[in-house]
Amino acid sequence: MNLDKLFAWAVRVVLVFAASGRLDILQNWIWWAQAKVVYESRTSTWGSPRFFASKVEVQK
Repeated sequence: MNLDKLFAWAVRVVLVFAASGRLDILQNWIWWAQAKVVYESRTSTWGSPRFFASKVEVQK
């Protein structure tokens, strides 16, 4: 898949979401995907950022 086809596909997706009035869902999905990529690509020297809520909460 070349870049032109990818761009055309992305434009179609945005137009479908815009036509249905659901751009907020698309934007939230994009933000979640970006946060996940940043979280998974971090190095060990970054520490432990809390992008996602933990499944187990520790009570003190």
